[in-house]
Amino acid sequence: MFLVQLHVTTTTGLPPGHGDGPVLQDLLWAHAAPWHQLEHITVCPTFDGFAVVLFVAASSHDRAAAQAAGLIAGVGNSGLLQRYRVSGAR
Repeated sequence: MFLVQLHVTTTTGLPPGHGDGPVLQDLLWAHAAPWHQLEHITVCPTFDGFAVVLFVAASSHDRAAAQAAGLIAGVGNSGLLQRYRVSGAR
């Protein structure tokens, strides 16, 4: 299992919306498919968005980052993430 970190920042210049963190976590779980091999999610607010930590089962960290990127791309179609920008998985 590998830890993959993402940083999600607001595109509005405003602090993150109240309740957006739990909604983001729920969206990630809802969009997770078996091939994402998602084990755990932590979403913590920051001054400009959220720190997202995903624990992903994979054969390598590069593979885990690719699986996380695929998951966040699927969530990107939701209305919530239209107000946010996601940095690359690391």
